[in-house]
Amino acid sequence: MARLNGRVALVTGAGRRGGIGEAIARRLAQEGAHMVIADLTEPPGEGVHPGTGTWEEMQAIAAEVESMGTRCVPLRVDVTQPDQVEAMISEVVRTLGRLDILVNNAGTVVDPAPVAEMSLAAWEHTLAVNATGTFLCCKHALPLMIKTSESGRIINIASVAAARPRPYMAAYAASKAAVVALTQALAQEVAPYGITVNAVLPGDIDTPMKRWGFALEARVLGQAEEEVRQRLLARIPLGRLGRPEEVAHLVAFLASEEAAFITGQAYRLTGGRELT
Repeated sequence: MARLNGRVALVTGAGRRGGIGEAIARRLAQEGAHMVIADLTEPPGEGVHPGTGTWEEMQAIAAEVESMGTRCVPLRVDVTQPDQVEAMISEVVRTLGRLDILVNNAGTVVDPAPVAEMSLAAWEHTLAVNATGTFLCCKHALPLMIKTSESGRIINIASVAAARPRPYMAAYAASKAAVVALTQALAQEVAPYGITVNAVLPGDIDTPMKRWGFALEARVLGQAEEEVRQRLLARIPLGRLGRPEEVAHLVAFLASEEAAFITGQAYRLTGGRELT
């Protein structure tokens, strides 16, 4: 039985093939939700970040989601820009009329480096996308959710890096820790409206971004990518990378009525890696 029939979702960071956002959009559609998917899409070419898809890619994802029997509207949005986020919410109203579920999945990793060598631009851009972008989407979506939804759901995609930071990833870890703190504060603020707010903290998930990370680490260490991969797998008790669909399953649960009494929580999805 579709748990989200008649519900409307907004999923950011959903314009990349093989990414967590695409998997979330597909899973919510399977549950019957209509949705807007948004991402910062760029033309392909040198210098494009590995986590960024193209406009044509996101349009194709939207068409495939719609073929499952739900509405899916693609939008090009930079979540660091308040005017673009406001326009995105206006488009949700214009096309779908309401908003029940907000999934803040847009995120980035910019030029990992030791803190002493990290550029201010890399630090600021990482915080702007991961933390400020999540804040802006919550800020501008909440009035609509309060007005149109009796049981709203906000699911913020953070990272296990928020709880287990790694060297050279200080900006990313700090930004994701901010997302968790925002989640817990906001959950208390909006509980009187029946809105729940939770965070999902994925670990090592098999996405284009993760494969880029393997290549980057291998280049820095002068090692083969497979060597880097196998060293990581040895630290995961379940012995494999997670799949984007496994993140999407948890998001779908948190978006459903089955999770109506769960709020302010941060769920680690890591295959047990943080236990080792």
